[in-house]
Amino acid sequence: MPPAIDVHAHASPAIPDLAAMREVDQGAVPEVVRDGEMVFFRYRDGTINGPAPRGIVDVEHRLDDMERTGVAHQVISARPRFFTYDLEAEPAARLAALTNDSLVGMASTEPAALSVMISLPLQSAEASIAEVTRWAPNPLVRGVLVDSNIAGRDYADPELAPVWAALEAAGLPVLVHPYQADVVGRERLQKHYLFNLIGNPADTTIAIGNVVFGGLLDIYPALRWGFVHGGGVAPYLVGRWDHGWRHRATTRENIEHTPPSELLRRLWFDCIVHEPAALHFLAGRVGWDRIMLGTDYPFDMGYQDPMGFIDSARLEAVQRAAVLNENPARFLRARQS
Repeated sequence: MPPAIDVHAHASPAIPDLAAMREVDQGAVPEVVRDGEMVFFRYRDGTINGPAPRGIVDVEHRLDDMERTGVAHQVISARPRFFTYDLEAEPAARLAALTNDSLVGMASTEPAALSVMISLPLQSAEASIAEVTRWAPNPLVRGVLVDSNIAGRDYADPELAPVWAALEAAGLPVLVHPYQADVVGRERLQKHYLFNLIGNPADTTIAIGNVVFGGLLDIYPALRWGFVHGGGVAPYLVGRWDHGWRHRATTRENIEHTPPSELLRRLWFDCIVHEPAALHFLAGRVGWDRIMLGTDYPFDMGYQDPMGFIDSARLEAVQRAAVLNENPARFLRARQS
């Protein structure tokens, strides 16, 4: 069986790098507090995130966890708390650059096992394009991670158009990941962890809707869009989207000739759906050639035993090879020599 490639795994900038980042913005950047095998992230306002396993900051622990869970390669990206779209453009650009420096440095210590999805300061198209240009030649950079909304803006915002064009030209795919602090309807989702359980997939679904109905797949035909958490509830809703497309002219403004269900099949999705029936439903909507291994490492809302989940889904050999290796390899920018 080919080696498993995990497209959805998180890391924190290294602890010394966080100290430098706090000089840019102490409010946005936490301190790391160790507690045995776990770490916590403490912010200046008193907020404490965690616990998280040590692998989020320690490469050796990460590699041990990868070996234990059968993952041969992780494409690491910053934890969503490092999205800083609400800051001014200049400090956001500096923080994105420092985050990327740290994660690429981490990957460079184990290039066979690790590569990177970089972050972009999307409040500034100019600064984002500069970061794309800076990292495009680096073989460890395989794509970019973006929030499911950009401080309330959607991807079809004209100011973002040059960024998508630059990514398309560089061959770098976009992986969309919600941040639970800014998801739609958060004021009604405070109890029972609903801001994550419902908010995250809901905001991802809105993001998919804006890519599909916004015509972005035709505007940037070579730009690959990936969505975590199995695409939220978009696979379940796409029949309704097709019905609306047939009956409401406003839905066809940018996609006159192609129904949403066909466009959905041009997107990519990780396999974090938590039950085999949901994985098979997703495949029925988009095809096994569009589903990729994701673990959400090291967080508890992901897969602590990803191969156990894949086993439970009883995939055929060709499907298993596609999800674990072939599809991630096609989605990501190829490793460059």
